[in-house]
Amino acid sequence: MLSFTFGGKNSFDDYKILISQRPSLPSAKRRVNYIDIPGRDSSFRYDEGTYEDITIAVECSIKDNNIPNKLDEIKAWLFSVGESELIFSFQSDKKYKAQVVNTIDFKQVYNITSSFIIIFNCRPFKYAVSSSSVTITSGGGITIVNEGTLISKPIITVYCTGNGSFIINNREVLLSNVNVQAITLDSEFEEAYYINDGTMVNATNMITGEFPLLDVGNNNITFAGGVTKLEITPNWRWL
Repeated sequence: MLSFTFGGKNSFDDYKILISQRPSLPSAKRRVNYIDIPGRDSSFRYDEGTYEDITIAVECSIKDNNIPNKLDEIKAWLFSVGESELIFSFQSDKKYKAQVVNTIDFKQVYNITSSFIIIFNCRPFKYAVSSSSVTITSGGGITIVNEGTLISKPIITVYCTGNGSFIINNREVLLSNVNVQAITLDSEFEEAYYINDGTMVNATNMITGEFPLLDVGNNNITFAGGVTKLEITPNWRWL
């Protein structure tokens, strides 16, 4: 039985939605601009190193004695969730960051059945459903292996007093004048912050260097100075 989980609810278990066939899972299109230059063969290519969103269409049907009410329940679920994790039963270890943004055309086939297509707008990558945090307490560091097929943009919480630094594969991030217990660096959103009484406070003035990345394969991580611990949520990714 094919199903999907979205917004913490399962399509079949919670709504008795039947998926007609396994949906196609497209790969994201890489953003490359082509510029024609007079007198030059071929085109000049500018690769942004980024990817476009993807859409996944899921063909569904339901059978219920009260179709109108059941459809209202389904619409309320799909459109009220906003962006959330989308997990398919046939690949339960991976998740998409998805949102339903299109109208859904519910076709009533018979009095108690209806068919429809749900279109999910997804961010370009699949992520690991379970991405356990890694804690490093020795400045000598450790090696983390990127389990995905793309460079990962992790979330790293740095425990530091005063000045310190950490290095991932020869890429260094410096911390200066740190007067809080920990600073978090979110590489996907390029934010640095600390929490004060439950409020997120900008901390970009305390860091120098590029937001950290985890390369495909081995990543050697060390720290020095006032840094005492790193907590890393790796966010492994796949196309």
